[in-house]
Amino acid sequence: MEKGKYANLTAKQLQKRKKYASILLVILIAAVVLDGTVLIYNLVIGNGFINTLFVPIAACIVIFIPIYMGKKKIEGELKNREDN
Repeated sequence: MEKGKYANLTAKQLQKRKKYASILLVILIAAVVLDGTVLIYNLVIGNGFINTLFVPIAACIVIFIPIYMGKKKIEGELKNREDN
């Protein structure tokens, strides 16, 4: 974990970033679920696999990973500050 990236922020700023990260993660999960549902529906009704529906799922997953990792680092920094 980078020492300087989150060490310079106040606890209030870290809480705010954690809140926004949580909101973004929920939005990304909802987008993946909705798009995946439409993709599966099209497969069931016989329209076949549609690439234009799969690309947003892949993009959301790629965006999800760094946001999730950043949220975990923020939680670690907050926990570290509580222990001290």
